[in-house]
Parts: sequence; C-alpha cells; structure tokens
Amino acid sequence: MRRMTDDSGQRLRRQRSTWMIGGIGLVVCGVIGMLQYSVVGMAQASGLVLDALFASSVLVFAIGSSRAASVVRREPLGMVALVVVAVWPLVMRVVAAFLPPMGAETFDAGLEAYRAAEGTLTAVFYVNLLVSLAAALLACVRIARAGVVPAPWNRAPLWALIASVAAGVVPQLLFAASRPGGAQGYAEIAILIGAVGFLARTLGLGIIALVLAARVRSGSVDVYRPT
Repeated sequence: MRRMTDDSGQRLRRQRSTWMIGGIGLVVCGVIGMLQYSVVGMAQASGLVLDALFASSVLVFAIGSSRAASVVRREPLGMVALVVVAVWPLVMRVVAAFLPPMGAETFDAGLEAYRAAEGTLTAVFYVNLLVSLAAALLACVRIARAGVVPAPWNRAPLWALIASVAAGVVPQLLFAASRPGGAQGYAEIAILIGAVGFLARTLGLGIIALVLAARVRSGSVDVYRPT
C-alpha cells in the first residue's frame, strides 16, 4: 500500500513538473509575441526565439518526464504529430531562406522566371498549410483521447486550433468584403484577430497548463494510471 502511494506521488510530481515547464514556456511565448511589435527592432530578432521556445514547450508536453506525464502517453502517432507541430515552424524558417524572392529582380528576370517563383511559393504555401493543420488536428485528437489531461481541458488544444484557423480565415473574408479605401480599418481588425489566434495557442494553453499543474499539486486532478 505504501509502495502504491509512493508511485502515485511520483506520477503526480512528474506530471506537475511537465505541465509547469511546458506551461511557463507557452506563457513566455505569448508575452514575447505581445511585445515584439511594440518594441522597436524586436519583431525580427524575436522570431527565431519564439519558434525555438514554442518547439521546446510542445516537446516537453509530448515527451513528459514520464510516460504518464506525456499528454499523449508517448503514443507513437501522437508523439509524431506533436513533434511535427513543434519543429515545423523552424523547418519553414529554414526553407524560407531558399525560396525565390518576389521582388523587382525576379520580375526583371522575365515572365517565365516570375511565374516559376510564383509557382514555387504557392506550392510551399499549400504544403505548409496542409502539414501544419493535419499535424495540429491529429495532435488535438490524440491528446483528447489519451486520458492524461482531464476533461474538458483535454479539448483545449482543439479550441486553440479552431481559434487559430479562424484568425487566418476571418481577415481574408473581411478583406474580400471590404470596399475600396476601407481596407485600412479592416487591416487593424485583422491584426487584432491574428493576435487572438496567436495568444490562444500560446498564452491561453500555457495558463491552462499552469492551472492544471496547480490542481495536480492539490490532488484534485485525476491522473492517468497505467493498466
């Protein structure tokens, strides 16, 4: 009986530390994201830091300090999905350095070169969209089904994904419906909506993780127990 109590306490500590570390990382991501456009010169410098910190935080949740602390119980499909979610922004940052520019130089090189560059950028855009959405959706499903994160918070990643998708789609609809000369007002709304989508998947999920970690400390959260 004492051994079972010790094992349960150890699982709780490992789960709490996983959610604390990952949650703090996501909260810091959200804070940096809010500051990057308000501090001169910070936006470009903070981009790589944001991507690296986000990747580290997601990997903490994926791997966990133990199998029981992993939000997907280290299940292979869920792990793959979360790893892709974590590192894909960094991959796209590297790919972007090799993409052809769509500036005056490309246009001056001739119509064929311009069309080739445009086709490459379009293909990369759709690949990025497909991979990022598919990985995020799969990760949300595996987290919800793993039984590690208590309900209803096991669906919080899905809520954040919906908010992020809406933040990308709604501005496009606004611009399509805007009248000539009225795009400036819609641009400000689009920036605000984009910020909400970003904060949902960083600051929002980070705060939820920290709250759950505090509840684990008080023993009010049922944790996964291996069968």
